[in-house]
Amino acid sequence: MRSVIPSYKVKYMVGAPKRFLLDANFLVIPSKFKVDVFEQLEEFGPGQLYTLNLVIEELEKLTKGRGRSAAHARMALQLVKRKGVKILHAKGRGADAAIKRLAGKGYYIVCTQDRALIKALKKKKVHVISMRQKKYLVKL
Repeated sequence: MRSVIPSYKVKYMVGAPKRFLLDANFLVIPSKFKVDVFEQLEEFGPGQLYTLNLVIEELEKLTKGRGRSAAHARMALQLVKRKGVKILHAKGRGADAAIKRLAGKGYYIVCTQDRALIKALKKKKVHVISMRQKKYLVKL
């Protein structure tokens, strides 16, 4: 006999491993602020790390430039490969719009530093993780 999972458990991930959806500005935190966000994400519980192909493209564009932002973007791309972050393919123009669309379904906890994105996600009642005081992560 198959058991049916109640819809609230699927939407709010009760008893399931968490799915963290990482934005570009969140991926540059380890390089920029010397904070191990991957270790701190484990404190929120076991989970899988995801990002979008649009985020990867955004980081690759940044690597073509010079200066600190290019170095941070290169380090972020290396961390994506090293930590085994799964890349989801999304269609559209902007990474933020794709993140809003995916997270609106309720399956992901979004990790970002983007104030406008955080505000839009909180209106949709999506869980968001952000950095505070340049040293630790907080669930908003």
